[in-house]
Amino acid sequence: MTANAFLQQRETFGLEKSNPWALPALRLVFSVPRAYQDLADAWNLVHPGTRRALNKLVSLGFVAYQPGVIIDTATGAPATKESRRVARWRTTASGSRALSSFIEDLRNFEEAFPRTQAKSVVAVVGLLSALNLEDSHARFGMSANHAISISGIEPRLGRWWLMRFKERGWITELNVHYADVREVIPPHCRVTRLLCRQIGKVLDTFPKAPQALRVELRLNRSRFLDDIDPSRVGISGATDFDHDIEAQRIVSAMISSDSCVPDGQFLLEPRLSLPIDQTKRPWVFDPAGPDTIMYQPDALLSARDVEAEKTTNRRVVLEYERFQSRRDAWSHIERFLGWVHTRTLPFEHANLCFVVDSDSRRRTYIELIEAFCDHALDHPELMPPNPVILAVTSTPALMKASDALSMREWSRIALPRNPGSDTDVRPVLHSPQASPYEEYFGR
Repeated sequence: MTANAFLQQRETFGLEKSNPWALPALRLVFSVPRAYQDLADAWNLVHPGTRRALNKLVSLGFVAYQPGVIIDTATGAPATKESRRVARWRTTASGSRALSSFIEDLRNFEEAFPRTQAKSVVAVVGLLSALNLEDSHARFGMSANHAISISGIEPRLGRWWLMRFKERGWITELNVHYADVREVIPPHCRVTRLLCRQIGKVLDTFPKAPQALRVELRLNRSRFLDDIDPSRVGISGATDFDHDIEAQRIVSAMISSDSCVPDGQFLLEPRLSLPIDQTKRPWVFDPAGPDTIMYQPDALLSARDVEAEKTTNRRVVLEYERFQSRRDAWSHIERFLGWVHTRTLPFEHANLCFVVDSDSRRRTYIELIEAFCDHALDHPELMPPNPVILAVTSTPALMKASDALSMREWSRIALPRNPGSDTDVRPVLHSPQASPYEEYFGR
């Protein structure tokens, strides 16, 4: 038996004591599939000693650790050092339309630029095409050097054409700079099978240890994650993990707030099972409903409402809306109200906080919560009696906020409360085809 294996078998994580040294770190790594650096740092501020405990768990082999993944986004090859940050570009709507016309018939390009040599036309169109990015790639844009290398055009000529595209409004420079060689996956920790087994042995050995951890940590899980494969990186540096990484950055800002309740409820990507009656149209959220439906927001936190006349605790639900539509968000609000009605007490305060990536999307989501409030005024019977606030902000604004959980930092609106008795409360979930969303945005 190796020395490390001997230490592993003897480790109790302090669970036999009243104040286990490893408990905050364990709750962190078990709360998410991967605990990224930002979240671990924020958790260490809220629960001092977490970083030291994590390091010990990693050294003993109980927690798996993967260093940051640095990739050359131009080649897709792993790298060891980041390059300098540079300007990023992508096409505008008019640029995409122009590109479509050029692809349909190259003579359209020749008419727009009659002095262009015929042998250069394909490469110039390829340069514009390289910047025609969608979805997650559009968020990161592309550097001039990267786009030029994809098109195969001579670098000096390529930069000249980029300025012509900019003058015509076909491309736009993003307000953020990224390096072509950069860290696309931050350092992170994750649970191992060995950790689950050892905690189970400790709980078996010490009956006075917190036995509720078996359920809270889901020790009977059978699937465990491997290291992230750097090959799963897109041409702009976008990855399948960008949503989770950004969501954890947002949660990190929230739990760093003085308003956050350190020992309150904390769940990331919780799978909340809600009772519902699917025999009704629309479906009705009912504590005695015969059916269930899942609601999975990005996070569930507890916070103190210090700005109210009387300090109260409130439930905070986070929805980081990266690619979802406003139609999806309307459904998220209805599910949130179903959760409030079936899983909280009538006097509990609850906030649904939408975070989007840009100020332009922020404005559209403000329109959404205003429309939903107007709908609630017309149908108070669909609202719970709880004090409920819908709030919206953008990621850049949240990261600059002095207190990410202060509602003063958010665009917000309070929903009307149900004036009737608890038996009159009937929050509902509409189908996409019959949603009230159509009354406000379907035209």
